[in-house]
Amino acid sequence: MIRSTWQRRLAILVVAAATTSLVACSHEEAKQAAEAQKCGPSTSKPADTTTPDDGTVPAPNPDAKNWGQSEGCVYTGPGDFTLDLSDCPSSWDNNAGITDDEIRLFTSMPHSGALAAYGAISEGIKTYLDYVNRNGGVQGRKVTIDVKDDQYQPDQTRKNVEEAVQSGDYAASFAVLGSPNNLNLMDYTDKNCVGHFMVAASDNEFGDPTNHPWTTGFGLDYYNESGIWASWIKEKFPQGAKVATISIGNALGQAYINGFKRAVAQTDGIEIIDEQTNDVTAPNVDNEVTSAAASKADVVVVAEAGTFCTQAIGAIEKSSWDPVVVAAQPCAQIQTTYAPLGKQGLTGNGTNVVRYYYAPTDPDNANKEFAQLYTDTVTAAGLDAKNAQIANGWFWAWYVVQALQDASVMKGGLTRASINIAAHSYTSTYPLMIEGVEGSVSGTQDAYPFEAGGMYTYTGATPSTTGHFEPAGPLIDNGGKLGNWEKAKAGK
Repeated sequence: MIRSTWQRRLAILVVAAATTSLVACSHEEAKQAAEAQKCGPSTSKPADTTTPDDGTVPAPNPDAKNWGQSEGCVYTGPGDFTLDLSDCPSSWDNNAGITDDEIRLFTSMPHSGALAAYGAISEGIKTYLDYVNRNGGVQGRKVTIDVKDDQYQPDQTRKNVEEAVQSGDYAASFAVLGSPNNLNLMDYTDKNCVGHFMVAASDNEFGDPTNHPWTTGFGLDYYNESGIWASWIKEKFPQGAKVATISIGNALGQAYINGFKRAVAQTDGIEIIDEQTNDVTAPNVDNEVTSAAASKADVVVVAEAGTFCTQAIGAIEKSSWDPVVVAAQPCAQIQTTYAPLGKQGLTGNGTNVVRYYYAPTDPDNANKEFAQLYTDTVTAAGLDAKNAQIANGWFWAWYVVQALQDASVMKGGLTRASINIAAHSYTSTYPLMIEGVEGSVSGTQDAYPFEAGGMYTYTGATPSTTGHFEPAGPLIDNGGKLGNWEKAKAGK
């Protein structure tokens, strides 16, 4: 049969239109698939389990079900926090690192080098997660965390994180250690939409959900801690006090001093009359203590870390100067800071620090059952239950599990985005918290989880035996006053 010219042309047009339609459909389907991968809800289905009701594993918060996926690529949480996944990389997968039976996390911290002792934090995290996994996991999923050694070198931390991100194997990172290490990551994790949560550093910059929505801080931040110092000094010296400071010359020391100056500016009767800073490579802090002593200040604030804590406290004790000594959190560990003083015939008695959660071995700890669980679990794993960093790991891991529990019941289910929302919106009380303290954040309105604590005095030590901490006043609660980094740095 011979077709006419117009019939042939019509056939060609029909075929072309059909082809165009198929291509358009194919393109639209690909677009929808890409958006579903980037923004869609959970694609995994965990087994049904229940959380133990004995208080050893945090349960999901009832309000968490109200948050999560709002519409399309937008996820919302409390405290005016909104997360839009539209700007995430085109190949980004909202379900990466999450399967029916596993949640894969990663962290980076030193396991070799001068600060390798801090690597024990990850051992504590792992032993608590193992306990959780043996008791049903997080809504039926086991939680695993891969630990990468960075020797506390920021460049190596960055390399470790980049490799983990590029692998596409992980849902998020938690508890990456160190101030400079984490500050070096914030822009990268934002750009790549990677969870950089509950970092193991207390700089206030990590409480900036508006500008850095993929990062959250953890622990008692430096501004809140130094604010507690100022409130306590004011109570102890109602007629006024002159203060000297001795600090390590790095970001940690500077952050503490900046926070203390901020608090002093808001507190009547306290005057900083002398400031001493030691280089991080100095052999000791003897010169700094001698110079501070010459000021005859009523109070000395020791914002040091590591062996500098022991050196400063010991040098003050040996001197004729008798100030009230206030020391920062890095100087609050009995085994690492105070026990070594005995070799010099010293004790460290009288040093005052902020505490907001108990060591499991602390006799004042009211939750003996959880403390015993910690000791039994850690010992069974072949670890030293008296190691403060392992205990810190349990503290961190509790809140990691809390965030994952909350994310699991959010709208859209457990995804990388819902983990982000949960890391910005939890309320939970670790079983070993000081009475009256809880961990709580609420989006952009309150980005600092721990804002209360009590001053405790180290006492009862002899050169041959370690002492203990006793309360030195009532709980000081600054809850909600800082809000976020923008507000905090403005001094409001």
